[in-house]
Formats: sequence, structure tokens, C-alpha cells
Amino acid sequence: MDRRTVLKSGGAVAAAIALAGCPRGDYEDPEEPRDDESEPPADDGSTGFDDSLADRADAEDVAFVDVEYDGLETPSDAYRVWTGDPASFSFVDNHTFDGGQALRCEIPRGENNGSNAAYWFPENGYGQPGAVRQRAMVRLGDGWEMRTDDVCRFWTLGLNTEAGVQGSGGRGRPSGTDGWSSMLAVANRGEPSADGYALAAYTYHLDQPSASGEFELTETRVPADEWFALETAVAMNSIEGGEAVPDGEARCWIDGELAYERTDFRWTTVEEQAVEYAGALVRYGGGETAPADLAIYYDEHELLAEEVPEIPPYDRHPHFEDPANMDDYDGRVTYVNGEEPATYRLFVDGAVVHTDWSNADDHQATYNDTVEIVPADESEGGYATAEATASPKSVDGYLFDGAVVALEADPAPDELWVGGDEVDPDDYPESPTDE
Repeated sequence: MDRRTVLKSGGAVAAAIALAGCPRGDYEDPEEPRDDESEPPADDGSTGFDDSLADRADAEDVAFVDVEYDGLETPSDAYRVWTGDPASFSFVDNHTFDGGQALRCEIPRGENNGSNAAYWFPENGYGQPGAVRQRAMVRLGDGWEMRTDDVCRFWTLGLNTEAGVQGSGGRGRPSGTDGWSSMLAVANRGEPSADGYALAAYTYHLDQPSASGEFELTETRVPADEWFALETAVAMNSIEGGEAVPDGEARCWIDGELAYERTDFRWTTVEEQAVEYAGALVRYGGGETAPADLAIYYDEHELLAEEVPEIPPYDRHPHFEDPANMDDYDGRVTYVNGEEPATYRLFVDGAVVHTDWSNADDHQATYNDTVEIVPADESEGGYATAEATASPKSVDGYLFDGAVVALEADPAPDELWVGGDEVDPDDYPESPTDE
């Protein structure tokens, strides 16, 4: 499988998830909005990176992605753009680091929306990697300003929403199977400085001290009105006996200098929950709003994903179907497993294939390499079967022609959806001969 990707076109699916803010102090009076920036700015900032992450993409389970903005029409050609105001992201040609286009996120005066424009690994044919390193040139727009104590998130090292919503929104401490996140922000906190704004890390993890994640202010300053070289790395924690080990890693470098490092995070208790998204994520504050018309620019985005699970191409696997062909089948089955590993066998009077999808029946189904499909004309009973082992809190997807006639499962699934409707697993016999 080719693990080197130069992304020039593509697509993404829109959905919604809100990201929580950070507490702040009192407001100050906002200043008048600035005129729109129409001329390329002068820049005395970083000269960029001397090499490429592609130089490190030499292992079988490594994927390199170079997101080339030139030639793309909209940010959704490269990223999933969702939450807040997706229209705040656009390509511009007058504020670039190199090349013909840069990515811009606008934050209008008096608002805090922003949006996310992150690389979506599953949508681009990859399993969720266990580690991701990223590079990008980033610039806080000309005249960037913030009230005292204000915070603005601008980047995610890694984010998972497929497993659940506990990685955002101030919903409480994640459990290890329901989402996580690692983000960066700029903050007008700490000692005032002409060198820029304080860099902060904002993380949702199993040991966070509050319902709204953990906020860590660093001593590093992020310059305004000039490009800086951002490099980040995140690695999922290991798992022993179903428990999360405190060895998850998060690092950030600004212009080549280590700015943040932690190696004791616990994010997940299941291998299936890893890095789903990475890249630009913008939200000004929580309750606070932007004091002026602001903008953040991005260019030269590269990603290096490691420990990438193998997902076979749809056209090379006889029983693994592209979800884009869902309408060609009579129906779908969504098998939602519970807290324990499970084995099951699904019987269909007709035909059945395994698939994955980003959002059906309120779930994301992922590739399960234990699935074994036996067509009806090859089985002893004359029924097509899908047999698999399901990991805790996993979701398996199937498309079928004909009718689902039986389900043998130990233990029973938490949820079972057939044809778009949630059904009681006990409504199905364990074998077609028990009907």
C-alpha cells in the first residue's frame, strides 16, 4: 500500500461537535475593528523547515501526507471542516508563506466561533494512527489582539470524536472509550510581553482535574504578525490488562525550540480509539469573544502518521464494501459492542458484506480484520454468514441483500440496528433452524 500521499483533491463530510472554552477574567473594552488586510504583510519571522517529514516515512506502518493548498478549491477538499462557522475557513492568495495559497480562519469581532479544518484519517483511507507528527507554518494575523486572560485555540495535535464526545465541551472526565483531545492555544495571560502571547496546552484526558479538561500555560511566547514554524507530536498511551498506562506523549516545538512536553497522559483504554483528526482547530475563548476582526493563517502542512492500522482497499477485498455503494444494497446492519470482548455470527438469507462508514445509525463503523464472510453458496446451511470478534466499545458495519434471519452473540450487543432501525437482539434466534 502506498503510504505517501500528496493531497490535491478529495472531500469531507460535515457534522457538528462543540469544543469547550477556558475560564478567563474580566473583559476589557474592545477596540474598533480594523480594515480588511488586503496587502501581503511584511514578515521578519521564521524561514521555515530545512527538511520534510517525508524523509522519515520509511516504515511499513507509516503514512506521510503533504497537504498542498495550491490547486485546491475549498478547504473541504483537504480537510473535514466542521463546528462553529465552517465558512470562516477559506483559501487566500495574499497572505502566504510559500506558494500560491494559504489557509485562513477568520474570527469576526464580537464572535468566538471559528471552526475546525482538520485532516480526517479514516475519510482518507487510513486507520486511526497511534502516533502523529505534524508541521505547519502558522501566523497570527496582522494586528492580532486579545483582552486580558483571553484564550484562542488554534491547533490540535490529535482528536477523537468517533468514540464519543468526552474529548470536548466540558462534559466531564473521559472514561478511556468515549473521546479525547490534545490542543494548543494562545493566551493573553502571564507576564505581559512584546514578544507575543503565551502558548498553552489544553487537553482532555482520563486524569484531568476538571470537567473542562486541563489547561497548562507555558513560558513560550507565540509571535503575532509573523510566520512561525510549528511542529507537534502526539503518541497514544499503551494499554495493559484493559487499563490505560500513563505514558501518552504530547510535544510542541516553536521555531525548532521545544515549547511543551508531557509523557504521562492517559487517553484511551482501547486500541481502536486513537488519532482520528489532526490539524487546524480554531475557537476564540469559551464565553469571551474576539475584541477585533482577527485571522489565523496556515501553510505548508505535513503529517507523519505512525502505527497506522492496515485497512484493505475496497477494490482488493471481495467482502469489504465501499460505504458509498450503500444504496445498492437492501439494508445495513450496525453491531455496537459493549464493555467486554464479544464473538458473534450473523445469518443472512441472501448476501452480506463488511463495510465502514463515518456516520450511520449515530455511529461510526470501522474495519474489523477478524470478520469472516461465508457466501450463501459456500455455507452448509445455505445462508450467508458474517462471523467476527468485536473489541470492547467497537462498532461493526455490514450491508446486505435479502433478510437478516439470525444472530448468535456472546455476550449480546449493546445495540443492534437493522435497516436503519434499532432492534432488540433477542428478537432474532441464534440459528436459522430455531425460527
